[in-house]
Amino acid sequence: MSKRLVPVSVNRILVALDGSEHSKKAVELAVDLAKTWKAELYMIHVLEEKKAPEGFEEYAKAERISPTDYFKIVCEKARFVGEAEARAKAAGLEKVKRICTQGDPADEILKTADSNKVDLIVMGSRGLGGFSRAFMGSVSTKVCNHARCSCITVK
Repeated sequence: MSKRLVPVSVNRILVALDGSEHSKKAVELAVDLAKTWKAELYMIHVLEEKKAPEGFEEYAKAERISPTDYFKIVCEKARFVGEAEARAKAAGLEKVKRICTQGDPADEILKTADSNKVDLIVMGSRGLGGFSRAFMGSVSTKVCNHARCSCITVK
């Protein structure tokens, strides 16, 4: 007697964005999966910069904005984030959330996945060779090794 397989349920998908070609492919897959499973789609972009560039404080004063808003402004202006969101909405997805944060990309992706109870993480691979990956590691490798949910890495 064979056992009946229970279908996988995916309610929340997190896709990591960095503007690379692999990231764009990851968005395409994540959007298609979210549409198929009628899942919520979270899009995360992580800024690694430690501080705003020189000259930003003068710009902030002239524009009457807080110097601490640098990272928010950069994320909002990132063209690839807007393009990814537009792609999701054009596909008919209604539940799309943009997340911009700062820090170590792998750590921030993992924290976001946990705090939002994500069922699946989709991200692009940087395509590092075996030696580079073993020596430096990569965001996708770290996320896949430490995530509490399933992960798909796209090339």
